[in-house]
Amino acid sequence: MKSVAASALALFGLAACAGPGGISPSGGLMYRVPDTPSVVYLTESSQDISLDVPGMGPMTIQGASTATLALTFAPAEGGVQVTAAFDELTASMDQPMAPLSATESDIVGELVFVMDERGRGTVVSLPELRGSAEQLANPAGLVHSFFPRLPGGTAAPGETWTDTIKFDLQTSTADASTQSILTYTLVGDTVVDGADLLYVTYEGEMEAVTQADNQGMEMIQSFSGDVTGMFLWDPARGLMVFSESDEDLEGTTEIPAAGMAPIPMTVRGTGWVRLQGG
Repeated sequence: MKSVAASALALFGLAACAGPGGISPSGGLMYRVPDTPSVVYLTESSQDISLDVPGMGPMTIQGASTATLALTFAPAEGGVQVTAAFDELTASMDQPMAPLSATESDIVGELVFVMDERGRGTVVSLPELRGSAEQLANPAGLVHSFFPRLPGGTAAPGETWTDTIKFDLQTSTADASTQSILTYTLVGDTVVDGADLLYVTYEGEMEAVTQADNQGMEMIQSFSGDVTGMFLWDPARGLMVFSESDEDLEGTTEIPAAGMAPIPMTVRGTGWVRLQGG
């Protein structure tokens, strides 16, 4: 597993990390309408899925995506309303029987959701999805996984908080349930291009179950494992500037009608999000 701290330092060229004391400018660690209510985030993720299929041997399926997301924040009852549009998207999965791909043209309309001050989201409306977009870049997942959970106020260096992120996703062919229990730690503060930022790490466990219809046959995938990551938060602007995550999961794929033993599966995933012009 790569060092998320090291890669973030390399990307941003962080000037310093503070010790005891830290910073708590106006806003702290909570979601609110930022001073700049319209922003753009760049994202990139990759995933390697390894299986050992009876009669076929080891197999690796690779997935990747890059996206440019335009977000607009506005006041809402219960928190902050977020409107998200995919300005650009390139997503693919090279599964051997039927490779999948999607672009921004496969997501028609905007995703709208409301977050409370800690980042717990509720869907207001979803865009129309075409082709493979619902499998490769389902916008509903962004409501729960794009923004990290915050304590909802100021925090001191070394302080921790734990949150459970649980949600279900439905597509035309599958139902998925995901739960992550993550513990966040405010490591301290740092300065990037003259801006005082808060540096937070997190770690925890994730488990997920997907039930799908694969050409008329039921398929059940279940896996669990470790999740680690970090993010940089600008408390003055009320914006996440950068985040990075790693997943290291193991599980099985079952096809009950096939009468075979569960197929072992491992999933290795990485991803990052960066505020454009951060």
